[in-house]
Amino acid sequence: MAGSVVVAQPLPPGAPTPSQAVAAARETVPDDPSGFSFGSYGRVGVASDLRGRTAIDTNLVAFGPRLLLAPYAELQFNYERRNGDVRWRVITTIGVNNDLFHYTGDFTATFAIRNLYVEERGALHEHLSLWVGSRMYRGDDVYLLNFWPMDSLNMIGGGARFDAGSHVAVQAAVGMNRLDNPYQLQTLSVAARDGFGPTTAYLLDRPRIFGAVKATWYSAGRTSREGLKLSLYGEFHSIAAGVRQTNDAGTRIELPSDDGWVVGAQAGIYRGPSFLNVFVRYGQGLGAYGDLAVPITLASARTSARAQDIRVALSGNWESGAFALMVGAYFRFFRDADPGVFSRNALVEGAVAVRPIVWFGQRAGVSAEASYQHVVYDAIDPATGSGALAGTVWRFSVMPFVSPMGRGSYTRPHLQLIYAASIRDEGARRLYAPDDPAGFNTVEHYLGLGAEWWFNSSYL
Repeated sequence: MAGSVVVAQPLPPGAPTPSQAVAAARETVPDDPSGFSFGSYGRVGVASDLRGRTAIDTNLVAFGPRLLLAPYAELQFNYERRNGDVRWRVITTIGVNNDLFHYTGDFTATFAIRNLYVEERGALHEHLSLWVGSRMYRGDDVYLLNFWPMDSLNMIGGGARFDAGSHVAVQAAVGMNRLDNPYQLQTLSVAARDGFGPTTAYLLDRPRIFGAVKATWYSAGRTSREGLKLSLYGEFHSIAAGVRQTNDAGTRIELPSDDGWVVGAQAGIYRGPSFLNVFVRYGQGLGAYGDLAVPITLASARTSARAQDIRVALSGNWESGAFALMVGAYFRFFRDADPGVFSRNALVEGAVAVRPIVWFGQRAGVSAEASYQHVVYDAIDPATGSGALAGTVWRFSVMPFVSPMGRGSYTRPHLQLIYAASIRDEGARRLYAPDDPAGFNTVEHYLGLGAEWWFNSSYL
């Protein structure tokens, strides 16, 4: 997943962004766009475990603390124009993974197109914006845990936003995907009707169609730097019926149509760069798995109707002079569609991270971070034969940094020296494969250098 994005320079007058926290997860458009521009998000670093091996991330949960994440970068190319009262732009964002040539010696890399869409505002109404294409469609995030707890979709489709007066914004989008997975796609090599050699037939081809709607109310107006905001959110997911072949003998089974939904709410209070956001989200059926995942197990009716996902999350930032405090936390209850009592696909998990920051002057500082993460599976621990399979990790970190753009929890770039000690309990060590060396270490060290940056990037 990509990290939060904040525009490093001061926001233009009239930009609908009430705080730096909101800027971390929403697009910002200059008042007078013109021509080409470039933006980027990225993190890069290298570290040792102080035992002669490469340091590793020690997260156990789905949305663990971001501090030790592998290198990742996004390169964004924008073309923006104004035609009278109409503004439009084309956004292209390329994601680059962590296979860096200077570390692996392999002159290859994997790229992904994260955004490829056109957006306009003012063609039909001065307060209406429309977009069509492929994009990351997101709301506010929990920065310390590197995830978007309520609205986070990856879609090819289109959407609209309407600013109803100065206090209300309504957004809607619809799109689809067809993951390269036997749940949605299966191709067969069959004899051609004419000529020689085989041809490809699409036996199973059932894209998922999903939509989202969100309404947000701002107590002091969308452009105010302080106030209260409340959001309501919903998604609907649907997939058609299909037929899948299960073996080389040609046995086929019918897959019924499936669907799901999500409802969520967010409450936030903000004043300048300081804020506190609370999120609640419930997903049922396909909505419990998210847009880039499919059910691992199904009920006897071969649907995901029994699956449930409940999330509660918190994100906050407080800044006062030379001091700042960032917090992030979430709790998650997940049950897959299988009605069985014991399963590694049913769990309760959560994480908490706290990061105090002290600045020395305007461009240097030190942050410390303490985090806790815990997971409990609905499965018996095979090593003990009794009790649930579970694990806990505590992590304590210190990070001196240099910040060329000055003070602020969300100013970037940062050049960092990072030390972290992760402490695993016995249950956490048993979650690793029997021959994985990480499973033998109670304490995992991380000492390295890192950098993180963001500028001119677009998120909704």
